[in-house]
Amino acid sequence: MTKNFVGNLEIREIEIHDASAVSNIIKILSDETENFPFSSEDYGVDIKRQELFIDHLSKKENCILLGAFDKTSLCGLIYLEGGTKDRTYHCCNLGMGVLKKYWGQSIGTMLIKRTLDYAYNTECIAKIDIQVNSCNERAIGLYKKFGFQVEGKNKRALFINGEFYDYLLMGKIID
Repeated sequence: MTKNFVGNLEIREIEIHDASAVSNIIKILSDETENFPFSSEDYGVDIKRQELFIDHLSKKENCILLGAFDKTSLCGLIYLEGGTKDRTYHCCNLGMGVLKKYWGQSIGTMLIKRTLDYAYNTECIAKIDIQVNSCNERAIGLYKKFGFQVEGKNKRALFINGEFYDYLLMGKIID
């Protein structure tokens, strides 16, 4: 297990015993902004399925799930999930969220930095992809800061509160 402390914040790999905290934060994140592609009502992942997902990520070298903990409370998370086939094993999808009350404290920056460190030190990862709501300027700026580039747009990919939103498709090559 990799741990790292920044001030009072601990960044570490999520473990199976964190499944309840992961489910709870995802439900909160999905409702407090319109940056997630689902609401808490749509989420529908019980603790057992969350444990299986955590276990799945922990067993593959092209995957990682990290959490940012303020004392004992999970306040942010990030994951890379790599492909399962030989031809896509090198390519990972990234997902990330930080609770709104923790915005502006560089937690997203710390999570991405740790995730990219992992990707660069794992010889099997060559590409990271992310889909981001085109209105989420804060996230887009953060990803660009770390060298992600806009590679395309998925128009009208989201329908939230009666309005359509586009996804920006962003990617980063890992050399």
